[in-house]
Amino acid sequence: MRNPIVFFVCLFAAGTLLAGEPDTLFVEVERGVALEVLDWGGDGPEVVLLAGLGSTAHVFDDFARRLARHARVRGVTRRGFGASTHPVNGYDQRTLARDVKIVCDRLGLARPVLVGHSLAGSEMAWFELQWPGRARALVFLEAAYDHSRLGELDEMALPPASRPPARGDKSSPTAVRDWLRRTRGFTAPMSEVTALFRFGADGRLLDATGSATAAGIIRHALPPPPFASVRAPTLAVYAKPTLASRYPALDSSDAGNLSRAHARVALERDWMATQVAAFQQAVPHAVIVVRDGANHHLHLTDGAGTALAVGAFLGTLDQ
Repeated sequence: MRNPIVFFVCLFAAGTLLAGEPDTLFVEVERGVALEVLDWGGDGPEVVLLAGLGSTAHVFDDFARRLARHARVRGVTRRGFGASTHPVNGYDQRTLARDVKIVCDRLGLARPVLVGHSLAGSEMAWFELQWPGRARALVFLEAAYDHSRLGELDEMALPPASRPPARGDKSSPTAVRDWLRRTRGFTAPMSEVTALFRFGADGRLLDATGSATAAGIIRHALPPPPFASVRAPTLAVYAKPTLASRYPALDSSDAGNLSRAHARVALERDWMATQVAAFQQAVPHAVIVVRDGANHHLHLTDGAGTALAVGAFLGTLDQ
C-alpha cells in the first residue's frame, strides 16, 4: 500500500457538460420508505453519490455529468429530504448507511465506489464498518471530519451574523439561487433549488421540502464516525477556508462582524488541520488532498477540477 500523500493544490479545468436529464427511480429500503435515485449514465466504475445534510441528489447534477466521463454515476437522496420519503424515524447513522447498502443491492451494484459530501462521510464510514469489503473505494469530499465535534467550534468562536433573505430573494427559483450564490459562494443547479424548496404558482418561495426534524436528529445525534474501520482505497479532499470562500457576502464595513469572521476562519483552519491529522492516523492508506482557499461545496464551485481529481483516483483502482 502506498504511503499517504498530502497534496496542497488548486485544480482548475474546463469542459463541456454532458447533456440530458438523469433518469429517476425510487428504491424501497423498508416498508413505506422509498429513496429517490438519479442515474446520469456514463462508463467505468459504478459510483454512488451521497449528498451533504440538507441537500438532495440533484445537487450533483452538473458535477455528475462531468464525472460520467470517468464512471457510471448514480446519486441517492437520503430519507427525510427532497422527493424521498419523510418517515418519523430511521435517522441514525447505521440506518442511513443501511439505506445506501439496500439501494446498491436493489440496483445490482456489487462493489460501488461511494462518493460523499460533508456529513455523508459519516454514513460511508458506518457503511464500511457494517459491510467491510463491499465498497470498492471511498471518496470524501469535505467529508472526512468527526462532525460529532462541530459544537466545539461554536464554543470557541461564534460565526459572524448573517442577513436573512430579503423579500426579493424569495420571488422566484432564480432569485433563491442567486441569493445562495451571493451568500454561500456557490451556484446550485436549478434542479436542486426546486428539489429543496416549494414555490407557489407565482414563483414565490413558500417553504423548504426537507424535514427539519430529520435534519435536527441527524445533526445532534451524530456519534464519532468509525474511520478506523475504513479499509477500502480512499481519497479525502479538504477545502481549507479563507474569508472570501467562507463568507462571500460579509459586509466589510461592519468592523465587529468582520473581526468575528476572521477569528472564526482562523479557528476553522486550525480545526481542519487537526481533523486531517486525525483522519490520516485512522486511515493511513488514504490519499489526502488539501485545497487552500476552496469552498466547502467543491462539487459546485469547481466541479470540473473535482471531477478530474476523482476520475484520476478512480483510474488508480486495482492497479
